[in-house]
Amino acid sequence: MSALKIAFIGTGNMAGAIIRGLVKTQTGQVEMGLYDLDTEKSAALAAETEAMVAEDAAAAVLFGDVIVLAVKPQGVAGLLKEIAPVLAEAEGHKVVVSVAAGVELAVYEQALPGVAVCRAMPNTSCAVLAAITGLMAGQHLQAEDKAKVEQIFQAVGKTLWIPEEEIHALIAVSGSGPAYFYYFTEQMAKAGERLGLSPEVAAALARQTAVGAGKMLAEKTESAETLRLQVTSPNGTTAEAIAAFEKELPEVVYHAMAACAKRSEELAKA
Repeated sequence: MSALKIAFIGTGNMAGAIIRGLVKTQTGQVEMGLYDLDTEKSAALAAETEAMVAEDAAAAVLFGDVIVLAVKPQGVAGLLKEIAPVLAEAEGHKVVVSVAAGVELAVYEQALPGVAVCRAMPNTSCAVLAAITGLMAGQHLQAEDKAKVEQIFQAVGKTLWIPEEEIHALIAVSGSGPAYFYYFTEQMAKAGERLGLSPEVAAALARQTAVGAGKMLAEKTESAETLRLQVTSPNGTTAEAIAAFEKELPEVVYHAMAACAKRSEELAKA
């Protein structure tokens, strides 16, 4: 079977993480072409990953079976205007995938009539091949197109397909979610300091506890609730902490995530 040709237009942090993930997990199964307005950035990433550097966006489009648009949201309109005539004249079936936040499928389908398009919302855990990516299919996306998209994003973690109207909730859970765990780990370390630990010891304990809990969630089949209950002996020390959390934390988490989803909706309408 011939290698899947993937063109990346934009080579920022997210694209770089995905590209490196593909190198680690899909060697021999993909060929990659890169284009970025910052030619030094694309050249450096290409040298690291043995990808081809395209001379412009049009060349990237012609190279790829799948074209990943990894530009900032404000750059999408101009890019679509640039590549639309190229896609219209290109031979073969092309799939366009965007990781730009806040730009709806309708924008792509209006600019690229008849083209198979898809939105993807990964998170920053792409960098350690542990992301969860929400995928949203445009009306022309076929089953074989979905398989190609999954091949790309499963290189950096797991994928799931959702209706586009669920995107704001997904962002509230997984798109912004890593920051919540980092923040909670920060607060655990600060609480440890208040309880008498040195900053270094408190930070090390909090960090590795988060790593261990994440590894348990990744490797065990039990739910998060079951894993929590396994640590929580009746009337014990953990039970005392959980009882304190239960007084306010559930509502705090909900209101924080609702605020995130609301802001996502506002940015999509901007």
